[in-house]
Order: sequence, then structure tokens, then C-alpha cells
Amino acid sequence: MLKRIFPLLLSLAILALGISPIQAQSGISYPPETEVLRGIIQVLGTADHPEFWKYELAAAPFGTQNWFNIGVSETPVFNGVLGRWDTNTVPDGTYTLRLRLVKRDGNYDEFQVQRALVSNSGPTPTPTVDETAITPTPTVTPTPKPATATPVVLTPDIPTPTPSPDDTPTPGDGVAPGAEDGGDGSDSLASLGERTLDAFGRGARTVLIVFLIVGFFFAVKYLLTWLYYRYLAS
Repeated sequence: MLKRIFPLLLSLAILALGISPIQAQSGISYPPETEVLRGIIQVLGTADHPEFWKYELAAAPFGTQNWFNIGVSETPVFNGVLGRWDTNTVPDGTYTLRLRLVKRDGNYDEFQVQRALVSNSGPTPTPTVDETAITPTPTVTPTPKPATATPVVLTPDIPTPTPSPDDTPTPGDGVAPGAEDGGDGSDSLASLGERTLDAFGRGARTVLIVFLIVGFFFAVKYLLTWLYYRYLAS
């Protein structure tokens, strides 16, 4: 029985005292107390009541009654914009914001925000950065590219065959070569052919030796270049 009567008694007490849940929600939600204000700000909050007529938004230097209007409206506001205050029109300093909710019978409810600081000429506060939370960006050092090997072409120096002193015919007493034995010079031609072949053979051997040296040089160079790239790759 008591559980049924208690809600009814509570409702009657609320009506008798004139308390309304909607009335309790009215007030300024932004800016809060001690907030630093710059430029044009939006004053947010709620101005609503069952007997609503209008609301007045005003401000005054802190500790004074020199109120000046920011805005007046006959439209209720629930958790929205009550007005816009251009703080550039007032000197820097500490102010009090006031929301006055006027009812149809002429009575009103009043809500205030104390010590709102207007600071348009002061420096903009710089947010503090936690340097320990900053991850350093690693520096990428490019790996130097290996030098490009420039092939060197060696031109073999082929020596000119020089006849030996033994191959040089020695004229004797004005007698033509081959005339001593009564020949007609055919032996001299054969000897000249042999000397030519011998000189050609020596020249060919020399050229072959030079090409072998050049080939060995390029083989060693190629091997060193291959080992160098293998070292870089590892």
C-alpha cells in the first residue's frame, strides 16, 4: 500500500513547491567558468519552462552590475545556441555571463557563469607537446652504388721480325750468292723461304702470347668484379 501512495505523495510535493524537471535543466553549458574567450563565441545551453515567455542573455565585467545585452529571444532553446557574443567589442578582462529565463507571469529564473576571461590581445596558447610520445623518423642513408667497371681494350704491340745475323747473306769477293758452288740461285730462294717461315712463326708465337696475357688480364678483372658484387650483396 505504501509503495502505491509514495509516488503520488512525491508528485503532489513537486507540484506544491513549483519544481519542474524541465526548469532544472535550464542554464548555460558553454562557456564554463574561467574559460578563455577570443573572437565570436557561441553561448550554448537550455532556456525552457512550462511558463516560458522569453529569455535574455547578458554579460557584465566581473564584480559589477554593468550588464549589456547579448541577445533576447522568445523561442525556447533546449541544448542549443542561446546567442553569439563578439568579444572583440569589449576590452580584455574577466566577465560574468547571465541567462535570465522570464516566465509569463513576469517572474524569472537566473543562471550565471563567473570569471569568463576575454583575451583577444594576448598570445594564443600553444598546446604542450609530449616529446616522449613523438616517434623519431628514421634517417635513411642511401647505399652507394658500386663503380661501373670500364673495359679497357689493350692493343697488342706486334714486333716487326728482325732477321738474325746468320740469315744475312755475306757477299764474297764479288761472287753472287750460289755462284760459288756453281748453282743458279735456287738454294738461295729456298733459304729465303725458310727464313720467312721462321720469322712468321716467331711473330705468330709473340701475338699468341700477347693475346694470352690480355685474356688473363680480363679474366682476373672479371673475377674481381664478380667477387666485389657478391660482397655487396651479402
